[in-house]
Amino acid sequence: MRRITCAFSLIFIVASGAAVHVQNAPQPLNWAGDDEKRVAELAAGGNRDDGANVVLWTPAGALGADERRALVARLDRGVAALRTLVGSHDWQTVGDRKITYYVSADRFVAHASGRAAVFIPLIRLQDGKAPYLHEAMHELLATAETRGPMDPARLERIKQRPLWLGEGLPDYVALTAAASTGTTEGDVFDIGGLDGVDRTCATRLAGPAGPEVLRFIGAVGRPDALFTTERQTVAPTFYACSTSFTKRIVGLIGLPATVALIPLMTQDGMHARIEALTGKPMATLRDEWLKAIGYVPQRG
Repeated sequence: MRRITCAFSLIFIVASGAAVHVQNAPQPLNWAGDDEKRVAELAAGGNRDDGANVVLWTPAGALGADERRALVARLDRGVAALRTLVGSHDWQTVGDRKITYYVSADRFVAHASGRAAVFIPLIRLQDGKAPYLHEAMHELLATAETRGPMDPARLERIKQRPLWLGEGLPDYVALTAAASTGTTEGDVFDIGGLDGVDRTCATRLAGPAGPEVLRFIGAVGRPDALFTTERQTVAPTFYACSTSFTKRIVGLIGLPATVALIPLMTQDGMHARIEALTGKPMATLRDEWLKAIGYVPQRG
């Protein structure tokens, strides 16, 4: 009987260890999964405020009437500046529709939808780090391929896209638009704006996430951790360096040519187009960028 008891004890210990391992393993994030519920809750009891370029939904009591009007005016100026910077293209799916902002009391990652709708957690509004224009840029850059929910099939497609531009360009244009309109854009990952992003990237590349992030800057793909519960381990470095490298590319080929890369992101031709415009291979462009931002590779 004792042997049987010991055997069951061993099985329990092994099973418990496996359970702990599974529990601690990174879990996929689906920050858009509750969007319909958020919209319904706001429609039922939230405040709606309309501007020329945006619609703002906020939870009842979250902001006073004057605060809401001021935020709508700020977003109106910002989105208008984004449209001026990006221009109008036949591959855009949102077109000239207003951008609707849904500010929800839920805790989630701020995100765009590809349907002229942006979702912002209330905590980001309250702490001043809401990426209003970054997410609006995702809407203005949405193509037929990128539109849709964050489901497994879409994640598989995203794996094959050069996400450095997909996140770096929204940051670059959002910060440019904010500066041109005298407004502020939430700095979720403390990248330091366009003036400080190169220094921030170089510093973070020297940290533990550096090697994993660097292999996806100027290349196809993205760190898998960005879409799991380990997101915070790589996101600050990835966003800073994506914006920094995008800034470098814009400096070389100009903003209109960089925006024109967006419909090529799902094809093999995006990096080839950059190489044709600059006359240099991507590897050379990346090496020159790293040298320019002062990054010193760690030795062995």
